[in-house]
Amino acid sequence: MRLSLAAACLAALAFAAPAHAASLSGMGANLFGNYFHFGSKPNIPKPPVRTITAGPLKMELQHTKLAQIRKLFGGAIMSTGTDKSLANWLCYHTDGSGKAPAANTWFISNILGGGEFVMIVAVQAADPERIPGDCIAAPRNFALPDMGIPGLGASSADLKAAFGAASGSNIAYRADVPGADALGTALNAQYIGYILSGGRVTGYGAGETSVPAPPKQ
Repeated sequence: MRLSLAAACLAALAFAAPAHAASLSGMGANLFGNYFHFGSKPNIPKPPVRTITAGPLKMELQHTKLAQIRKLFGGAIMSTGTDKSLANWLCYHTDGSGKAPAANTWFISNILGGGEFVMIVAVQAADPERIPGDCIAAPRNFALPDMGIPGLGASSADLKAAFGAASGSNIAYRADVPGADALGTALNAQYIGYILSGGRVTGYGAGETSVPAPPKQ
């Protein structure tokens, strides 16, 4: 789902007002903000994240609504910011007592998603006894997202095998594909970010957005 800025603004205004809460934290804030400095050029050949599953949920970035996720897992859609800084999200905390390890998972929409279409999914290892103010306890049917890429606990070797390169504790990947614009004036960019500690992934996520195409030479 790719909206023009004007259409996104209208969609955001039409969307039912979500609950205001603490600002995004952790990996949710990292993917929503500029923590990873993804750069202006792609460094992987194609977007690796397609269908994302989380228990009974099957979704795609830019196509699945927060309301659909709320229907499956409950909770109130939280919100912070306005206009270009708008973030609407659902976040679920697993405490490690079930099949899922202790982690926080964010599903985030921004202004380009009209405040309702999920543009970012982020996961971060967590303290099992501490639920951040921007998350709620996950229901029994929730499972950590499977994005089809290395996840929590993966090594830098796993990232290198998947993406062809991996260096440092803050790793960013970007892939661009032609957007839906028939004139070729837009690209769809997929961003993937990883945080490693002790050589293992402790946080990661993926997001998509439309960006201007580079000028023709």
